[in-house]
Amino acid sequence: TEEQAYALFKTIQEKLHANPHFEEKLSHFVNELNALHSGLDDEHFTIRFQAYASRTAEPLQVYMDLLASYLVAQRTPLIVGVNIVAPENNTIALQDYTLHMQMFGYLKSLYPSVHRSLHAGELTLGMVEPNELLFHMQQAREIAGAERIGHGVDIVYEKEVFSLLEDLKKHAAIEINLTSNAFILGVEKNAHPYTLYASYGVPMVISTDDSGVSRNNLSNEYLLLATRYHPSYATLKQYVYNSITYSFLPPDEKAKLKVKLDQKFEIFEQKMSLFKANLKK
Repeated sequence: TEEQAYALFKTIQEKLHANPHFEEKLSHFVNELNALHSGLDDEHFTIRFQAYASRTAEPLQVYMDLLASYLVAQRTPLIVGVNIVAPENNTIALQDYTLHMQMFGYLKSLYPSVHRSLHAGELTLGMVEPNELLFHMQQAREIAGAERIGHGVDIVYEKEVFSLLEDLKKHAAIEINLTSNAFILGVEKNAHPYTLYASYGVPMVISTDDSGVSRNNLSNEYLLLATRYHPSYATLKQYVYNSITYSFLPPDEKAKLKVKLDQKFEIFEQKMSLFKANLKK
């Protein structure tokens, strides 16, 4: 039960906090991250990180990694959230899915200010038993309290799809990963749930998933989106702003970035207007 799980999480946490080596590792990680990040940010570039656990590890390791992620997120502003990654159709990931969500739920109750972004619903028919498609996104929201959901491809198979869509519309954002979903899941074009999310007004953020693997970039993701689904320019523009609005940055940093984005769009639109005028000559 959830009550038993929470009691066990508390016991593990107490033992870890009593271990001086655990604290040493946390401090070392934060110091190393701060050192590696030094000099990366400037007026044109900002990078922040998410700490994470791998859902394919044994339960104790997953919980320790998540706990450590929550703790370091409180110690440096460079870590803006916590995630869980790795293939969702992995045997251990499927077996322990609800347990992992309970880990997030418990840690959320202790550290509510730490943001939560979960890879969830990165599944489709034929990858797993059909019953596994019924609840992953729902539990990511209801148990783990995910504020952003990466992929969300199995939405059409979720048991409570309509209430889930309404919940997402009000309380979370979906990260749309067109290249990744086509490459890993074989889901693309009309089979992709983008149009469903768009019709319900669910906030979306266009992302690359892992450009280090796919060698794609954000410009290409927007090109795929525009050519496949033909959203309006205003909609595309909104998705760009969503990347700031639904980020885990502090409000003052979001405000500064939006001002810069306003300026960049003004310059871009002026250039496109001039380009269009020259085409008519």
